Amino acid sequence: MGVFHQGELVVQARAGVKEHIGPIGDKFIRDFMPDQHRDFFSQQALLYAGLLDNEGHPWASPILGEQGFISSPNAQTLSIEARALIEYSGLASLSAGDSLALLGLELNTRRRNRANGLISYASDHLLRFEVEQSFGNCPKYIQKRELQLDAFAGLKAPRVTDFKKLASNDLVLKQHLEQCDTFFIASRAVIKGQAESGGVDVSHRGGKPGFVALLKQTNSPKQRLIFPDFSGNNFFNTLGNIVADSRVGLYIPDFETGCGFWIKGHAEILWGETEEFNYEGAQRYVQVNIEQCLRLDIATLVQSSDVEYSPALDF
Repeated sequence: MGVFHQGELVVQARAGVKEHIGPIGDKFIRDFMPDQHRDFFSQQALLYAGLLDNEGHPWASPILGEQGFISSPNAQTLSIEARALIEYSGLASLSAGDSLALLGLELNTRRRNRANGLISYASDHLLRFEVEQSFGNCPKYIQKRELQLDAFAGLKAPRVTDFKKLASNDLVLKQHLEQCDTFFIASRAVIKGQAESGGVDVSHRGGKPGFVALLKQTNSPKQRLIFPDFSGNNFFNTLGNIVADSRVGLYIPDFETGCGFWIKGHAEILWGETEEFNYEGAQRYVQVNIEQCLRLDIATLVQSSDVEYSPALDF
């Protein structure tokens, strides 16, 4: 059995890469972490996580600590002395047996590695993570910047504002998205006929400001956002998950203030050009119908340098 599930295979087939990418995936997606990945994760003070709430909906969230808060006792295990920031909001909580996706991303070097698996142990300030899939990603679309991190942000009772209660929410979110050049999206796979089966994934998306647009939903006062899908590794982990299960969760950091936004919604793939939004370099688009939008009102990831946009964005 290959490493890709049915949703990923559907997208690969439509993109015309299925026969080519299968053998590559079998080679590069491992059930253990090579030493290089273990060392990489152990050097981080920040992870991005994908996790599920009690209803099975995925959320994306930072996990913050001081350098050294992650260790790897063996090639299948990461020990993380922290919890996902979103857990302190009460929206989700990790327990033993839960699916977890991890993305290590060094913005200043554009290095990134991913691991998906299960929680084998969880306490107030410790997660033990067992790897089921481990693989690297190329530096495409990553904006180079330095961050100043607050390792104790998760312990400060984060203030979370529900945007449904704010009259000015549309304008605030719209203005933020107009400046957005980076966000993270969590998605999940469901095996046909098994509603709560499958794992969770988290991935990075990057573009120049303006690559995410906020629009009204058709015949509805609710909002939707749309963003382009650029040429990548052709694994189509996120898009394949969306085909299998449309539920997604976005974490959109505001690197100027250190705050950010969480968005919960359902996504769909738009395979051609759209009348409302087109972006140079897009091979297709992803639209997210927003069900819930929350603002994280505590500084976590604060930019401490100028931004150097990815050369891969010079279409």
